[in-house]
Amino acid sequence: MFIITKIIVIFQKYIALLFIDINLYYNYSNTKHILTIVILGVCFSSFLFVLFSVFKINEDYWICKSGKWVKHGKPSYPQPIVSCAGKAKLPRTKDECLKQGGVWKKLGPDPFETCNFKAKDRGNICYDSSECEGSCQANLTREELREGMKGRSWTRNGQCSVWIVELGCQGIVREGKASVMCID
Repeated sequence: MFIITKIIVIFQKYIALLFIDINLYYNYSNTKHILTIVILGVCFSSFLFVLFSVFKINEDYWICKSGKWVKHGKPSYPQPIVSCAGKAKLPRTKDECLKQGGVWKKLGPDPFETCNFKAKDRGNICYDSSECEGSCQANLTREELREGMKGRSWTRNGQCSVWIVELGCQGIVREGKASVMCID
C-alpha cells in the first residue's frame, strides 16, 4: 500500500507542475486551457482506476496476534474457529485416530496408512490456510489450474477444506493469493 501511495503523491506533484506550466503558457480565458484541464483530469482518473484495479490489495482479513485472532480492516467473513496458536497434530496410531473419530487409511502414494479428520471449519471463507484446520482452497477452473501449474496466481479468498489432509493439485490460498499446489 505504501508503494501505491508514493506513486499517487509523485503523480500529483507532476500534475501540479504541469498545471503551472499550462498557466504560464495559456491565458485563463483560453478554451484550450479548459480543454487541457479536462483531458488531464480524465487521464488522472483513469490512471487511479487502473492503479487500484491492478494493485488491488485485500486489507480485510484476520491475523493472529499473541495467540488470538484480530481483525485487520473489516473482514467480510466471521472469525476463524481454529486456534491461531498453531495447527493440531494428527494422531500417529490407528487406535488413537479412531478413538478421536478420525479415519485411518492409506493417503496418496505413501505405502503406509495415516489418520485424517473432517475439518470442523470446512466450507468457511478464508484468506489464508492459517485460518483453517486443513487448508484454504480456491475453487479454480480447469483453465486456471493449467495456468496455475505455470506459476500464475489470483487475488481471492477461498474456503476451508473438507478434510484436514487433502491430496492432489488444487488451488491453495495464502495471504489472499490463490496459486496451484500439488500435494502427494
